[in-house]
Amino acid sequence: MRTEKIGPTLLVTDLPTLTSDNSRAFKEFVRGALEPAHTVVEVDLGAARSVDSNGLGALISIHKTLCGRGGRVRLLHPSPLINEMFQLLQLDKIFEIVPRPT
Repeated sequence: MRTEKIGPTLLVTDLPTLTSDNSRAFKEFVRGALEPAHTVVEVDLGAARSVDSNGLGALISIHKTLCGRGGRVRLLHPSPLINEMFQLLQLDKIFEIVPRPT
C-alpha cells in the first residue's frame, strides 16, 4: 500500500486485496496517514483482486472517520465483480464509486 497526499485528498494505491489478511493493517495505515486537513480518502481498487466482509468493514470504518470531519470516501476503478458486490449490498449509496475507464 502507498499513499499520496493531494491537497485535502489522501489517495491510497497499490492494494492487491482488501480481505481479512490485510483489512486491519489497511485501516491503521489509512488512519495513520490522515492529517486534519484531509476531507477525502480515495481508495484505488484498480489492482484489487478481492474484497471480503472484513475489507468492507475497514472501508466503512474509514467512512465513519471521514464523516466525522465532513468528508467522504471515494472508491476508484473497482473491477466489475467488486463493483457489482457494492451495488448488491447498496454500498454505492454510502461510497462514491468511480468506475474503470472504458
